[in-house]
Amino acid sequence: MSQDGPPGIAGRLRRASVSVADTLINFNPQPGMWAATGAAIAQAPNLTELRQPVGGGENIEFDEHGHSSRTVVTDNSGAPILSTVLSRTATQALREQIEKKDGVVQTTNLQRRPTLAEQAATEEKHGWGETFLNGLKAAWKFICTPTGFVMTIYGLNIVAWGAMLFFLLLGAAPAMNHPSKDSNDSPRKKWLEIDSQILNALFCVTGFGLAPWRFRDLYWLMQVRFKKNHHAMKRLLEQNKSWFRPPVWYHDTEQNSEGGGEKRVTFTGEVAPPTSLWKLSFVVWMMVWNTFLQAVLAAFMWAYNRINRPGWATGTFIGLGCGVSLMAGLMMWWEGRKVKKIEGPAIKITEAVDLESSDSS
Repeated sequence: MSQDGPPGIAGRLRRASVSVADTLINFNPQPGMWAATGAAIAQAPNLTELRQPVGGGENIEFDEHGHSSRTVVTDNSGAPILSTVLSRTATQALREQIEKKDGVVQTTNLQRRPTLAEQAATEEKHGWGETFLNGLKAAWKFICTPTGFVMTIYGLNIVAWGAMLFFLLLGAAPAMNHPSKDSNDSPRKKWLEIDSQILNALFCVTGFGLAPWRFRDLYWLMQVRFKKNHHAMKRLLEQNKSWFRPPVWYHDTEQNSEGGGEKRVTFTGEVAPPTSLWKLSFVVWMMVWNTFLQAVLAAFMWAYNRINRPGWATGTFIGLGCGVSLMAGLMMWWEGRKVKKIEGPAIKITEAVDLESSDSS
């Protein structure tokens, strides 16, 4: 064996481990189940979008986080165009419609380009039957996304085991109350423990599995709060871009470092105002507290058996853990719906299209 063998293998392993660590630390999963649900509902297509034949309907897509989006291409000048509006004639007609004044179409020296929302605007609407089918198609596309699939499987488990626990607590299965309802040897008591342990395990998946990224976000939040760190703010923005818009000082720093900047392209042409920084702090801290409370719940569930475990512990810490996570999800939903109302759905630019050549052909 040559002397270069081991160092070469060790070097490759070291580079591979560094690459994996860098990928994991830069990965941006949803911070929790309720958070993912709140953000997804805020970005979900509404009835108006489902009825739009151009900018909605079956043209609705979803990104990897399960947030609704629209696929966009660019024309020769770099202007965004909906992928279903590809002809130069159609785009020009939209521009003429915007510049129509007093019944006269003014086609000269057009300065303002139609926004994506204006391109999608049309008097034609899908019927209710087709709208319902579009809703089913959108739901299937959501489930087929990575986050949507995990949310569906996880949510179904929570609902199923939670419903079983609820009915067991109500004593809805009399056949399991043998020799008595409150006997420790009854099937009801045993299944209450099994059900509680399964739910605890499901909560541990998010509480402990997402803990590294939650504490990473907390570190970045401290950097933003105490140092106004531009890099930390950028990373938090990437993680929470579906509902959070950065403060003014972030844009000022970005423009100074890059020598100015262009207005971000949105579906409506409008950009949502900055989100209060305390709301981001609230979400990050609620996720951290969810991990702490889940650790306490797990300690009670694993350190005690079903007979000597304090009766108040399980209900108290399940309620607190779910409560803080739910409040974070509500915050993300409330702010996300405000952002979408102003900016419209997210856009995804895929490729450039030569409209002149396509028009001449």
